[in-house]
Amino acid sequence: MVARNKKKKKSGCFLPFLFLLIIVAGAYYYLFQNEPKSSEQIKIDTVELVKRHKQRQKNFIKAATDTTDTNERVVIVSKPNVINVPHNIDKKAGRPVRFIYTGRRINIAVTGLDSRLGTRSNHADANHVISFLLDSGKIEIISVPRDTPADAGLDDTSAQNKLTIVRAVRGRRAYHRELARIARVDRIHYYVEAGFSQVMGILEFFGYKDTRSTLQVLRSRKGLGGADYQRSYNQGQFIRQLLLRHFNKAKGISGEFMIRAALAVLETNLTTSVVKDIIDKLEANGFPRGLDAVIVKIRPPMYTKFKVYDFTNENVVESLKNKIEGLNKNHRKDTNKKFNVFALIRHRLNLAALDSAKHPQRVINKLKIMFNQHAWLQIIEPAKRDSIRTEFGILLSDAYLKRKRPEKARQVWTIINTEKELLKNKIEN
Repeated sequence: MVARNKKKKKSGCFLPFLFLLIIVAGAYYYLFQNEPKSSEQIKIDTVELVKRHKQRQKNFIKAATDTTDTNERVVIVSKPNVINVPHNIDKKAGRPVRFIYTGRRINIAVTGLDSRLGTRSNHADANHVISFLLDSGKIEIISVPRDTPADAGLDDTSAQNKLTIVRAVRGRRAYHRELARIARVDRIHYYVEAGFSQVMGILEFFGYKDTRSTLQVLRSRKGLGGADYQRSYNQGQFIRQLLLRHFNKAKGISGEFMIRAALAVLETNLTTSVVKDIIDKLEANGFPRGLDAVIVKIRPPMYTKFKVYDFTNENVVESLKNKIEGLNKNHRKDTNKKFNVFALIRHRLNLAALDSAKHPQRVINKLKIMFNQHAWLQIIEPAKRDSIRTEFGILLSDAYLKRKRPEKARQVWTIINTEKELLKNKIEN
């Protein structure tokens, strides 16, 4: 009994001491561990919070369907010592101002496809809407960067829900819906699509002597600063300058031939009569009254000053090409390594020739995509190009005849002869 009383006394002495220890520890934490954070520590914590937020923010489809502009507000711009080619500045192209127009509007999607020779990849590398405001005699060119968020129908975490992917995975119709939404037009009425070869053919028709370098300049995303926004603007500005410079050539009998031949080179649902009707209506309403008859807009809006280069001046194009190649060398990119287009096409033709006697469908399967791409237009040497183009015509038309499709055989030669006539009458730049 005495022992039990001693034990209780010991326990009673320990409890006040434990309570006092807890109070001291709490005071220490409050005074020393919970002191206000320094401004530097707050800055570090803020950066960490932003990083975590960005990591979680991967819902691209929500971004694509939101009515607000979700694009980045800052783009890389060229330093004065990097770009010293003569240029003007356009402060209006990226503004979110929407011009209210209630007259007749025809919207034509102009798309550059990043499809390699003989493939059907069809990523939309260049995206533009040429909007003809018929009753006002004006034209809007609405240029959209390829990586703009759009509904490609892919998983939200894939980072692939962007406009360039929509054309490749969901097809032309879905792509036109997304392009119209981003460009803020009601719908796309007509389309024009072209790959590398076709664009080089059109550049040659408009008098550009070095078509490969011109295409390199128009496709450059890093070499001229401004990332994809400046690149999209450069392409829109290039189209604008062609329209203003060559609009008068599209009239009369020679103009009708030029339109028909150009449409034969491109993938399009436009007809010669539709294009002529647009031209006639624009002219009836005074087009072009001046340089502001054609304007370029970037959508989604981007607050920046876009550089305006004169792409009709081949000296400017050459200077820009040199800037791009200089940057590539500084970044140790091999600019001398060239893709042998002739060898690739030659190999494909040789394989098709082996099947020509007994397997006409194999010939069609091997050559159809390259034929539709006008692949030979990437061959610079005239003699080699003519030889390759003729061989395409012979092998394909013969295969279609063996498959009892004479209308397709005739179409092959119509396309070839029309293209040859177009380039024979090319414009002097």
